[in-house]
Amino acid sequence: MSVNNAVTFPTLDKLRSRGTVKWTAYSPDVLPLWVAESDATTCPAVSAAIDEACQREQFGYLSQDITALTTATADFSEARYGWRPNPDNIFAVADVVRGVTLAVERFTRPDSAIVVPTPAYMPFFQVGPALGRETVCIPTLADGPDLSALERAFADGAGCLILCNPNNPLGFTYSHEKLREITDLAAHFGARVISDEIHGPVVLNGTHTPTASVSDTAAAVTITVTATSKGWNTAGLKCAQIIFNDEDAKTWLELPFIVREGASILGVAAATAAYRDGVPWLDNFVNVLRTNRETLRTRLSTIAPQARFTPPQASFLAWLDLGDVPGVDSDDPAAWLVENAKIALNPGFAFGEAGAGHVRLNFATSPEILSEALDRLDAALRL
Repeated sequence: MSVNNAVTFPTLDKLRSRGTVKWTAYSPDVLPLWVAESDATTCPAVSAAIDEACQREQFGYLSQDITALTTATADFSEARYGWRPNPDNIFAVADVVRGVTLAVERFTRPDSAIVVPTPAYMPFFQVGPALGRETVCIPTLADGPDLSALERAFADGAGCLILCNPNNPLGFTYSHEKLREITDLAAHFGARVISDEIHGPVVLNGTHTPTASVSDTAAAVTITVTATSKGWNTAGLKCAQIIFNDEDAKTWLELPFIVREGASILGVAAATAAYRDGVPWLDNFVNVLRTNRETLRTRLSTIAPQARFTPPQASFLAWLDLGDVPGVDSDDPAAWLVENAKIALNPGFAFGEAGAGHVRLNFATSPEILSEALDRLDAALRL
């Protein structure tokens, strides 16, 4: 039986009826292009897996045998990235932030500082306070963390780096050489690299290189956390994958069950189906994103030529510097956009001091909604 893997988008009214945070945080007259969830209709393979689980009334506790998920994760990684992690070293956690937090808490030196390159995904700033750890912010350059600043932080005793690969909010992919340099530094100082690779499936040009794949040293120091959340919009189903080397996997299995558990049975079903059967749909989704990215680039250059925007290599998140756009409040452009253009974007300052004057725009929406948002921006700038 053939499956229609065309990517479609619901109507605006249908999107508002989803009831997610994206569609309920603002009044109905505001177009939300902020939180990183997609507006696309769910991938058919994922919908079918959830429907089947519901028909079977699979609402109890998750089985301890999740071989189908771990094998599908490894198969997808091998086919997409050329890296096959050992399925026996892949485990399910509730979400990527939970996995990152557990990796820091359980696999780094007690009380050691956490290095976070900025601008950074907002929850990374909460990991340190949640664990009673210091957070050391360092600059992000065009190709990754400032290595001199990273070396100083490790030399001062920082125990780990939280790396977002591909980067959110800047949208770049990492080179093999850059990842080697980062992981070699970590190994030299006895530190760990916690690599959030949730945007890996959504590469628009180039390739995603998993951090742990670049060398034996990288494999020894890296803990990878990923999910189907961005590629197939499954964040609410609560299933991420944490990937270890052999030694770390043994340590993980020694942790109390209440520490390790948290993934949902429906999330496991959805993630397994996405990795195993959802790649044709994902490829079509990526093509839609490429078109939307180009629409954003061309129209923004006309509407606001003073805006600075580097089209992302990965993800569906655009990092826009509006600090020099006439008429826009450079102190809080996101608030100005809600008030004057009725579009909601993430404020740049939420990503750290480096985000001043910036906003983050989610273009994983229909061409019609993106066009409407840009029309509203154009009109607001003409007032």
